[in-house]
Amino acid sequence: MAGEGEQTVSECVFLDAKVLPAGHSAGSEQAPFDPPQLPLCHWNEAYMHLDSRTWTLNFTNTARTSQLETMNHWPPREIDYLEFVNVETLQQGRMQVVTHPDFDASILIKIASSSSEIPSLEREIAVHRLLRGSGVVPQFLGLVTEGGRVIGFITEYIREVPSIRGRSMQSCLVALHSLHQRGIAHGDAHDGNCLIRQDGSAALIDFELSVETWLPEEFERDLDIMSRCIQAYISETP
Repeated sequence: MAGEGEQTVSECVFLDAKVLPAGHSAGSEQAPFDPPQLPLCHWNEAYMHLDSRTWTLNFTNTARTSQLETMNHWPPREIDYLEFVNVETLQQGRMQVVTHPDFDASILIKIASSSSEIPSLEREIAVHRLLRGSGVVPQFLGLVTEGGRVIGFITEYIREVPSIRGRSMQSCLVALHSLHQRGIAHGDAHDGNCLIRQDGSAALIDFELSVETWLPEEFERDLDIMSRCIQAYISETP
């Protein structure tokens, strides 16, 4: 029971879509629902994933959220595209650095240039939700709407410093390991999809090809590509 003046925080476990209410499928048979031991860390929101290779349940991510964040629709804000002021176009029709009265600094928006790009953006948004609070992705700030429908999302804008990037590229591998520990393979893990903050830590971006998995070969592919990209970057940088 919470003491006087304290807020109670609900504890929630979110199930993988493949986990059925009465059990989960193992081939053509119905297997009993046998949840794993709860994670031993400071959390109140956890995500349970079904490994389709071993048919075991695992916790892929935990987060500490306030009661308001747990109860409300995530993310908490939606902003119409027309409210942003463009500062710099990073990718025509896709990515822009913008300002908005609600934010003190420039932010980044990524939008769909056509309806066919909506599914990939939805995948990215889902990954950002799984990774919120992990530090391995830019801070997720909300959704971009147009005429009431979602067309993109908002994150912090990480402005890189070349000298810091040059000496901190190995942190991209650290971020990838953290991603894999949460049961997610990036799917496009090259150095261009890894941003370096001013403190030298890495933030992974562009999760359009990402998948939830525990297959070692998926993780090894990510690490192999990123390692080769880092070596090429270092060898080409004066």
